[in-house]
Amino acid sequence: MNALRSIFKDQLTETPKRKSQKQHEGFNSHLGWVFVTNDCSQTPISVRTYHSLFDATNSYTYYTPNTFYRNDKREKGSLRWLNCLIVDIDVKNGHNERLTLPDVHDRVTSAGLPRPSLIVSTPSKGFHVYWHLKKPKRAFEKVVGLYTRIQRAVAIAIGGDVHAIGAERYFRMPNSTNTLFKSDSRVTFDDLCFWFEINQEELEYERCQKGVDPSTLLAHPAIEKLLQGVSKGKRDNTCYTLALAFKAAGYDMYEAEERLKEWNELNTPMLMQLDVKRKVRSAYKPGAPAGPSALWIQHLSQMKFAYNVWEPAKDREQRKYSHLDEWQDDVIAFLKKRGGVVCGAQRTIAKEIRSSADDQKSIPYSTFKKIIEQLIRLGIVIKTVEGKGRAAVTTLTIVNNPKVVPFKQHKKNGLNSNTFIDRWGGGSLLGSSYGWFFISVWFFPVLPLDTS
Repeated sequence: MNALRSIFKDQLTETPKRKSQKQHEGFNSHLGWVFVTNDCSQTPISVRTYHSLFDATNSYTYYTPNTFYRNDKREKGSLRWLNCLIVDIDVKNGHNERLTLPDVHDRVTSAGLPRPSLIVSTPSKGFHVYWHLKKPKRAFEKVVGLYTRIQRAVAIAIGGDVHAIGAERYFRMPNSTNTLFKSDSRVTFDDLCFWFEINQEELEYERCQKGVDPSTLLAHPAIEKLLQGVSKGKRDNTCYTLALAFKAAGYDMYEAEERLKEWNELNTPMLMQLDVKRKVRSAYKPGAPAGPSALWIQHLSQMKFAYNVWEPAKDREQRKYSHLDEWQDDVIAFLKKRGGVVCGAQRTIAKEIRSSADDQKSIPYSTFKKIIEQLIRLGIVIKTVEGKGRAAVTTLTIVNNPKVVPFKQHKKNGLNSNTFIDRWGGGSLLGSSYGWFFISVWFFPVLPLDTS
């Protein structure tokens, strides 16, 4: 029972309100409905009091940990509060066989995630892993979308079921029998967002490590099959697709046209030369795609094919949002400009820090907190707080000789901006310096001076 109270808090009332109570207290916008059921495919019942919910624990198996503002629709659009993030670790169909509770904790730790708040066992010897939010998050559309992406990333990181994703989903109701682990650990939604941000950067780096030289795109088995010629009905689409492939591989328009004229001779029947020329011009015109469609290549060749086109980041002046490392530079510059020490309320300090690209933009408060935490971990900034609440005064001081100095990573050597990522191999691997730093030392011979 306490596990349910720690999730829903004041979103449920103890007992139904009387009509006189409703008239006296008015409408409550913070209350939410919980759906319970025995079969996820059947019509559920909805409850909004702890009395009804506790009674339901004896008769029903599944419930919704996140609450809704409607009692007739269990869907994303009717969510009111996000109370916790849950991941289902399934052991069916040969996945995660012989997984134990210590193994789950090890996976969570290895993924860099906070300590779980609750772990519930399932009849198939699987696990439902909970992270309770310190404060419930309003389920606005964009927030729910971000919640879903974080939930999927966490599921991938700890070996969970990536199909059991969604803020509106049912999970097994916790009770004294199936609760394996419980703690007072709570996370903020910002904590989860920060983990997700770091996790995505690491995945991006791993994908870069698997980069394929764009010039080897034409050597991919799927492209080679298309280059051998196609039959009637595929010629037009294949011609345009191959033109984009030549473009991505670094061929200019005239070289691509000559190659495709040679390719056209292998087709039965051949395309008109004028049609080939038009397809090439269309592929190379401004605004055309940077590379061919992976779906079209799969469709035309009937072979697996996938890649990503890595476009260069726009200049900061052209972007709506700044990167974390750019804001970090602005924070350090602001502190140095103030003599290395700044005092005041954190929100006030954040409002004074302006973007170096646009002095009308100040750093978002959540971003400011993340950067300060990072600078503290690196030993670059010392933070002291005096007082509590609104009267609290924060002092930020730059360390004169920090032990760790962050290197700027604006420029990524190695793979260029249009590197293709081939998840099926088929190309030579290139090294990447994303997050690495190289020092080149040049030695020149010392020649004797001519004193004659």
